[in-house]
Amino acid sequence: MNGRRLLDIIAYTVLAVAIVGFVLAHLKPEWWLARESVVVVERTAPSATATPQTEKDFRAAARAGMAAVVAVLPDQTQSATAKPLPPNHPQIPLPQPLPSEIGSGVVISADGLIVTNAHVVGKAERVRVRFADGTAASARVIGKDPETDLAVLRLRALSAIPLHPLPFAPDDSYAVGDIVLAIGHPFGVGQSVTMGIISALDRTELGISTFEHFIQTDAAINPGNSGGALVDTAGRLVGINTAIFSQSGGNIGIGFAIPGRVVRPVVAALVRDGRVRRGWLGVQLEPLSEGIDATDQEAARGGVLITEVLPDSPAQRAGITKGDILRAVGNRPVHAIAEALDAVATLPPGEQVTLTLERNGKPLTVAVTIAERPPLE
Repeated sequence: MNGRRLLDIIAYTVLAVAIVGFVLAHLKPEWWLARESVVVVERTAPSATATPQTEKDFRAAARAGMAAVVAVLPDQTQSATAKPLPPNHPQIPLPQPLPSEIGSGVVISADGLIVTNAHVVGKAERVRVRFADGTAASARVIGKDPETDLAVLRLRALSAIPLHPLPFAPDDSYAVGDIVLAIGHPFGVGQSVTMGIISALDRTELGISTFEHFIQTDAAINPGNSGGALVDTAGRLVGINTAIFSQSGGNIGIGFAIPGRVVRPVVAALVRDGRVRRGWLGVQLEPLSEGIDATDQEAARGGVLITEVLPDSPAQRAGITKGDILRAVGNRPVHAIAEALDAVATLPPGEQVTLTLERNGKPLTVAVTIAERPPLE
């Protein structure tokens, strides 16, 4: 009997120890395992106070952008033309090659306006566009501005196409470090979304276009992405993807987009007039430090060097000469070529403006009547 009671005591003791160990293993796992070996799997719902830049927000932004971004394709009715046939000759069907994307575009209004790059549409007057769901439609090129590399298309047969235009992000709503998505049709593989950050703002004098204020991003942009959308995590249009910096032709993490503050006035002018009217002075410029041996004090004062005055231009008629230093246009100081171009271009043709110059070390003011900038092509 004593032996049986002893066995019962041992069994109850082992059971009690096992129960206590099981409880402690769940309440204090660090007592049993090293801290670095504990694996935690988060199974709870995300906190309501989580940052807005979360994975699911990217999904919503991507959906908004994908619904608005189209592939731009050549219009086969323009490229394939039939040769005249003899009378009563049976018609010969034209070849129907598979359409290939030449770029991307973004629907920006409910009445069918699409913005893209001027280099995407080239000299075409009509193009075909294809939406993410496969719907294809014809669009007419209503205007191009090669100097910002922007073009505007208008869809035809709107009633048959549900549109989801992308709103512009406010100009002060994004900054360096913000997450952005690039949406387009790279290499003809189909609509794609890539993610990155805004790497820099207001990149100028890159030699991509005449008027440059690019957003730089490391979101992958490749051939075919041109004209597509750069969107923020709220699904708003930050800019139009335009170019990449590359020696191989592929993405290396330096892409450029035209910001909305440049896109909107160009679109408005193209819709209204079919072209953009800009002011023109008729001079060629160089940075001050390259044209003369400027001292640090002179460089600090700002200005650009006038290296050429074009014949029969507003500058020539006003008596401006080669070698003059342009310090200001009206009340806008000039420190770089891009600033001088912008200051003159924003003036309406026919308006008179006072230029602040320096000639042979002496200050000079000249009144100039601005002309209209000649077209680039």
